[in-house]
Amino acid sequence: MLGKNIQNLFRDMRVSDYFFILVVLANVLLVIYLGIGNYQNADKIATSQDNAEEIITWFEALAGKNEANQPAACTPIDEDEKLIKGIKPNHWKNCVEALFAAKGPFASYVNLLNPTGPAYTAKCNKTDLLNSGALIFEKLTANPAGPPGVSPLEPGERLVSGLQIRLSLCDTGFYLIRIGEFKL
Repeated sequence: MLGKNIQNLFRDMRVSDYFFILVVLANVLLVIYLGIGNYQNADKIATSQDNAEEIITWFEALAGKNEANQPAACTPIDEDEKLIKGIKPNHWKNCVEALFAAKGPFASYVNLLNPTGPAYTAKCNKTDLLNSGALIFEKLTANPAGPPGVSPLEPGERLVSGLQIRLSLCDTGFYLIRIGEFKL
């Protein structure tokens, strides 16, 4: 009985009805395909966020002098040591290169959204598509009148104790996902 009803249903259909069913099926397949892609990107962003939280934890341990495996290039100088002649402060460029170098603590961290892109960059820039998925380190400057000022952490920035840094992640839409802040 059911078979005859289905045969009657298809017998009365026009070409436009078949075309409509085909379009609906194509849309369903497209939604499934895009959903899988979005899920995979979201998973990569979540993993990148976890990696960034590990970096923050590492820097917090560095500030507490608890990290035995710290690169010498990441050791900040105290304000008092700035006045002593002959002491050269470390610079941000040397520190970040040592962190992500082959023998650094974060050598295994890569840009998961764009494996050919950098693991870190100065800013999230829409004109450079490889920045999507990169970590962004920003310098926070205290502002007594309101929220802190935010600027890119320049390569020549001296590493001084108390330097406030914000770590963010550049997402697929080139918006910053703020992970956290730490002090050297």
